Amino acid sequence: MNSSEYTVREDGRNDIASCDCCGNATITVWGHVEQGEDVVASYFVRWAVGQPDHGANFDLIVGRWGDGASSHDREAISVVYRNTPDGCGFMVVDAENSSAGKSELVARTLRREEVIGTELADRTFAMLDAIWLQDARIDEVRHF
Repeated sequence: MNSSEYTVREDGRNDIASCDCCGNATITVWGHVEQGEDVVASYFVRWAVGQPDHGANFDLIVGRWGDGASSHDREAISVVYRNTPDGCGFMVVDAENSSAGKSELVARTLRREEVIGTELADRTFAMLDAIWLQDARIDEVRHF
């Protein structure tokens, strides 16, 4: 699976002047990942403005969307992006406490061990790559 199979459709943005957890201005953007004509995921990216040491959170809601689909057809996956002196990268984490995990759009949150080493991990990282390359709104994150 590679990112060229996916198209990203940007949707909304929310700017918070003072984040509850860190006090910094925080941006959240969201959109959809499509494979052909089908939506296969919604995504949310959140980061603190001007705070590269905080990294960014990428939450995915994967599964079936559209007519006849419900929250029971979807699961939440949470991934953190960190940029450290040793390098940068993505790491799947438990989605239970993520924004997507608390959403009414999902019936189930996935733990790290339910994603890593599976076919779902391949799809997840391909979707993340598509978001990384196609969503211009996360330019600050790409340049941490």
